[in-house]
Formats: sequence, C-alpha cells, structure tokens
Amino acid sequence: MENETKKRYGKWIVAAAVAAVVCLLACGITAIIIHKGGKTDSETFDAYTDELFKEEIAINTVNLHYTLAHPENYGITDYDVSLGDFSIENIKDSYQQFEDIKEKLLTYDRKKLTESQRLTYDVLMDYVETELSVEDLYLYEEVLEPTNGYQSQFPIILAEYTFRTERDIEDYLELLSEMDEYYAQLIAFEEKKAEEGLFMSDSAVDDVIGQCEEFIKNPENNYMIEVFNDKIDSFEGISEEKKEEYRERHDEIINADVVEGYQILIDGLTELKGSGRNELGLCYFEDGKEYYEYLIRSKVGTDASVKKLQRKIEKFIGDYIRELYDTVLQDMDAYEEALNYQLPDMEPDEILQDLMRKMEKDFPEPPQVDYNVKYVHPSMQDFLNPAFYLTTPIDDIQNNFIYINEKYTGANAGGNGRLYTTLAHEGYPGHLYQNAYTASSGLPLVRNLFSCQGYVEGWATYVEYEYGYEYAYEELDKNFTDFLAKDTAVSMAIYAYIDLGIHYDGWDREDVSEFLSGFMDVDEETVNEVFDAIVTDPAGYLSYFAGYLEILELREDAMEELGGDFDIKEFHDFLLSTGPAPFYIIEDYMDEWMKAQ
Repeated sequence: MENETKKRYGKWIVAAAVAAVVCLLACGITAIIIHKGGKTDSETFDAYTDELFKEEIAINTVNLHYTLAHPENYGITDYDVSLGDFSIENIKDSYQQFEDIKEKLLTYDRKKLTESQRLTYDVLMDYVETELSVEDLYLYEEVLEPTNGYQSQFPIILAEYTFRTERDIEDYLELLSEMDEYYAQLIAFEEKKAEEGLFMSDSAVDDVIGQCEEFIKNPENNYMIEVFNDKIDSFEGISEEKKEEYRERHDEIINADVVEGYQILIDGLTELKGSGRNELGLCYFEDGKEYYEYLIRSKVGTDASVKKLQRKIEKFIGDYIRELYDTVLQDMDAYEEALNYQLPDMEPDEILQDLMRKMEKDFPEPPQVDYNVKYVHPSMQDFLNPAFYLTTPIDDIQNNFIYINEKYTGANAGGNGRLYTTLAHEGYPGHLYQNAYTASSGLPLVRNLFSCQGYVEGWATYVEYEYGYEYAYEELDKNFTDFLAKDTAVSMAIYAYIDLGIHYDGWDREDVSEFLSGFMDVDEETVNEVFDAIVTDPAGYLSYFAGYLEILELREDAMEELGGDFDIKEFHDFLLSTGPAPFYIIEDYMDEWMKAQ
C-alpha cells in the first residue's frame, strides 16, 4: 500500500481556483433583470443566464482569459483589467446578489423549460442555496492554505497566461502589477479571521511563509521571467524594440509589485502567527461541523451524511482487504511478480498516445486537440501537487497543458508505472479528455462559471483506478491488475476516512496514528505529514475519493437498471455531456437518460 501524504493531483479550474470563495462569491455577481416582454420562459431563460455569464466573467480578468480565448465573440469588448475584489465588504455584498439571483430564478416556471434548461436551473439554484446556507460562515474559508492557496496558485496561472494578442500582454502586465494590492486584501481577510478566532495554525503559517520566501529568494532568476521571455521571443507581429520594452517592464514589475506582494504575505502572516486557536479539525470551531457539512455538499457534490460516507469508505476498505487475501492466497509468486513489475521506459507523449489507443473500447471518441507536457520548476516542487492539468478556454480547446512534478513522479518516486497512471488521471481519459469532451458538448455558457470538485476529480480518479492500471499493466493477470489499482485506491480511501475523522469526529494526531497503524507501519513524521496535509485542506481528499465512489455507484445503478442494454461508452458520454454538477442532481437526470436507453 502506498504511503502518500500529499494530495496526488490537482485540476486547475480557474473559476474555482483563482477565487478561493468561488468566483461568484469572491468577485461578485451583478444582478440582471430581463423583462419578458411577452416571450416564453424558455426564451428569456437563455437570455438571462447568458447575460449573467457575461457580466460575471468580465469582472475577473484571469477568469475571463482562461474561460474565453476570444471574448469579443461573446460581446465582451470593454472590461477593466482586474484580479477581482476580495474585500470583506464585497464578499458580504455577494450574498445579497445571491438572493437576487434566487428571486429571479423563482420567476420562471421550471416545468416550461427544456431539459437542458432545467439542468442549468437546478445547478444554478443549488449553488446559490448552498452558498446562502453559510452566509455567516464565510470567514471559515482559508485562502492561503499550504497546498492550494493563492500563494502557490497564482505563479503557475499567470505564468501560463496565453498571449494571443498584444492586449493579452498588456492585460498580463497589469494583473501582475496588482498582485501587491490583491495580496494586501488577502492579509486583511486573514486579519479578520484572526479577530474571530479562525486563523490558521502556526505550522500552516510556517509552511506558507516558507513558500513565499522561496518564491522571491532570487527574483532576478524567478521562473516567471524565463517563461515570459520565451513567450515574448516567439510572439509575432511586434518589433524587437517592443519586445525588449516588454521584457524590461516585466522585470520591473516582478522585482517591485510581485516581490512586494509576497513580502506583504510574509509580513502579514508573521504578525498574525500565534493568533490561531485551533491546530485540530474544523469541528473544534464553534460552527465547524456545519461548515464541514457545507464543504461536503459544495466541494464533494454529495448530500450523503458523514455517517453514510464513513460506512461507504469502511465497506470499500473491508472489501479490499478480503480481496487482497484472496489474491495473495491464490498465487503468492504472481503476487510478488505484480508488486515488482516495472513498465518499460516511456516518454510522456508515448504514454498519452498509448492511453488514447487503449481507451477506444471504453470511451467515446475524444475531440482532436493538442497537448504539451511541462515540468514544475524546481523552486516550486515542494509546494505543488504531483501533477495538474490547466483547463483551456471553452472556445479554444486545442492547446492543453499538463504539468508534472518530478519530485513525485520521477524515477525515484515510483518509476514509469506512477507516471503512466498519473497521465491517465491528468490526460487521457482523465482531465484533458474530460475538459475537451465536455467543452465540445455545448453546455450553456453560465454552466462554465461553476465546477464541482467531486465531479471533476471524481472522474479523473475513477478513470485512473478503473482503467489506468488496466491499460498500464495489461500483460499481468487481471486479478493482479485490479489489486494494484485497489492498493492505490485504498490509500486514498484511508486519507478520505481520516479527513472525516479529523474534521467531524475530532481526531487528533494520536487518533490518526492509531488508525494508520492498522494498515501500515508508520512513524511520527509520517503521521504528522498526513495530519497536517488533511487539517489544512478539509474535504480535499474526500472530494477525490467520494467523487470516485459516487461515479461507481451511478455506473452500478445504470448496469443494474439497463442490463443487456447498458453500454459503457454511452454511460461515459452521459456523464461527460452532463458536465460538472452535484451527484444528487446528476442522479435525477440519469433516470431520464436510462428511460431513453
């Protein structure tokens, strides 16, 4: 069983990643009222949601850029360049805007909408009501958590800012110049958290400060400069003099505004260190359990209770242990061979091509797109996930980027088998395929404002465990291929169970040590790594594993209901075409899909 304490993968969904309280909350929504003028609900609903999308997406330029390659084609030509507004006042105002949206939605007769519109209506209403349920708990959000906080996200997101036009270059430079002001807003948010007794633990503070210090240690050699210069060198249509001017401006902004922004984080967090009153799970805060239940619904996308989730995970782990014993007893030599089996050396492109060939029998044909595999810069390897995929704009799905962190996927960290299954998760049939297929399915524009992490990560985890290992180790006996997949899956199950234990049942380090000792030999360092990773990212592991379980249950229900009419390609098409949504909503629409089958 793998002893893996860092969340293994991260998909960058910019609308969610750039705004830690979710794009709609952090950036604000302009309430839009469209008078019907004699038109039907179905006709005005599309107009309303399209305008909602355009108003919202233009507020944050990073979200705009990563969602639309050509905003002018959507009527968005005049926008202010901004990272958004993370002030306390704006966050509070957002809840009134949610109320306005809910009131507007209630003016529509849902029964008179088309099936696609009803799905959009349900997703939008569910999102708004879920956010309103924690209107008084917004300070429980942590925007600077060690693994996925702003301080580690922004450099990658901005470094990969695509230059399609010269305006993109100007927008990028303006965004960089705002980082000091934006980070000052984040520190103001953290100060408010500290006042309310909700500030992070000292160990988390130390981790974040360490990341910030490392990032600005040698600003003249910052990897953002290298990336920017490469993009400027290859940019066509501007003179060499103009390119040099851009390089000089970029160097100045990095050494001034960006460095200053990170210094603001360092100084602010240093000042606040010691004000955290809780080094354990969310349940030790006054409304922590309520907020954790909100995370389960919003982040995981399930309406299952904590107890039900615990029973599901317990069953998964128990079934695995029984299957493990059966597999070992069946053939000990084959078991040892499976554990020691090494895949031949393959370059990332070879692996992705191999995955595309092998997935043909199980998945609908993927859209024809390009991809580029990059490697995390050494200065960021300690702070970023083992791999992640950057989503493409919905109107330009051609250019895809997968980042690999060699610290976790290189020769000394699991070898080529690890890289193969990682690329199944991030590439085909994982995130890259998922994003391209869903973007090609014609979702309503407003659906691109939302993402359900449980759906997105659940899909990538599902295809990794259910297909990635089968494709990687096809030469092995199927029983042992399944064993290798479940050996990895049960590690995720264990961490998901600990997630529930820490944040809902109040487990401390000793409890985590006792639980882990039932599965592996652990030392104090391992226990601390697991505990710290989970305590700073509530529902993180849970969104991966519970999302995976939800998809397995949907598949099992469809197989049972349809019998001989079940087609795995059609099932996968249904899931991907439905798009990111809570599983309890997807389940309702799957009933209609099964009737059509």
